[in-house]
Amino acid sequence: MELKEVIGRRRTIRFFLPYRPVEREKVQKMLEAARRASCAGNVMNARAIVIWREKADPKIIKAIAPRIGYQQMHTAPVFIFWYSESSVYHGDAWPDSVLRLADARRIGVTVEDTYKEVNEKLRPLFAMTGQQMGVAPLAFMDVGQAICLATLVAYEEGLGSCLMSSPRLEKVARLFNLPETAVPICVQALGYPAESWEAGGQTPKPPLGEMFFDMEAGKPFESAPKVVEELKAAKLIDEPAPFPWRGEELKYLMRALGLENTLLNEIEY
Repeated sequence: MELKEVIGRRRTIRFFLPYRPVEREKVQKMLEAARRASCAGNVMNARAIVIWREKADPKIIKAIAPRIGYQQMHTAPVFIFWYSESSVYHGDAWPDSVLRLADARRIGVTVEDTYKEVNEKLRPLFAMTGQQMGVAPLAFMDVGQAICLATLVAYEEGLGSCLMSSPRLEKVARLFNLPETAVPICVQALGYPAESWEAGGQTPKPPLGEMFFDMEAGKPFESAPKVVEELKAAKLIDEPAPFPWRGEELKYLMRALGLENTLLNEIEY
């Protein structure tokens, strides 16, 4: 399957086959993809803890449950807790990572000149800003890039997933033996879909020109009809939700999986 089709066919899955385990090899493929994500300075701050429902204490599943996400929390056999490790920006860690890029000939022209520039000009700057960078939007964006690649590989491997809000740090820190420098990002439910791959159709999104702009904010980036047709042919743009049979599918899934008619998990604040 081509990349555009993978993007177009991917759906957020909220109903999983609870009896079908996820192969460890497929999770490893997801993590290997995440490990190869682009990251500023190649510091690689993305971290993940894989939680296998069958092995987990019920209090762990309860601790990671978000307020919204009843169906996926009750049916997914695997969860991935994603967080950012902010210590990779502290002290010399960040400039040292940039130097390793020079050694790999990924930045600069000559290794010697790049070392000199980093050590004389960037290292003092990084020393002053490292603590702030660990909790800055750029750090969270880099974790997001890792999650994106993992999610696409999951789909290619026949799995479905759903990203949910992150639990509060104080609820999971002790359970997962997290360092104080951990910053929770999100929880990803993972498993084989119980619902059809269409999941009722492609989720509607705002028009291109409402989200993206040309040269200045508020000036819409115009959508070319020819490009839209090309993307439909490549299956990146698919039929929008809801399909007429989606309501009956949802009722069937609720009965088959023995689920309550609610979106909300019972959690402790």
